[in-house]
Amino acid sequence: MTLIKWINRPTLFDEVDQWLDNLSIHKPINFNNGNSRWMPQFELREINDSYQIFAEIPGMSKKDINLEVVDNSLRISGEKSRDEKDYIFEYSYGKFERTFNLPDDVILDKVSAKMKDGILAIYVPKLEPVKPEVKKIAIK
Repeated sequence: MTLIKWINRPTLFDEVDQWLDNLSIHKPINFNNGNSRWMPQFELREINDSYQIFAEIPGMSKKDINLEVVDNSLRISGEKSRDEKDYIFEYSYGKFERTFNLPDDVILDKVSAKMKDGILAIYVPKLEPVKPEVKKIAIK
């Protein structure tokens, strides 16, 4: 039988346990410093006549969000701020920015958006497909 020498080494879990033991109810707990970048969850869809982009952004209003079309890109940005009176907060706060490159078959000046129940919906209409001109040739 071989004996294995065991060495007690501190681990990351020991530090976390110590940190949790030292928590005081009299100090605010801050798991997110409020300045970190966060990113809403996005969903993209293509249907017959448009592209659709949806973003989950609960707790934000229209005035907190910027939508811009730059060249052939759609830029979505915003900032979710917290109430300074919050004592304990675990929600994500801060600025975000996401850019989507748009295909060539879209109508950039017809992009529209609406917001309902924490979901931002952006509609990017497609151009009508060009139908090839058919010319009948008579056979002699």
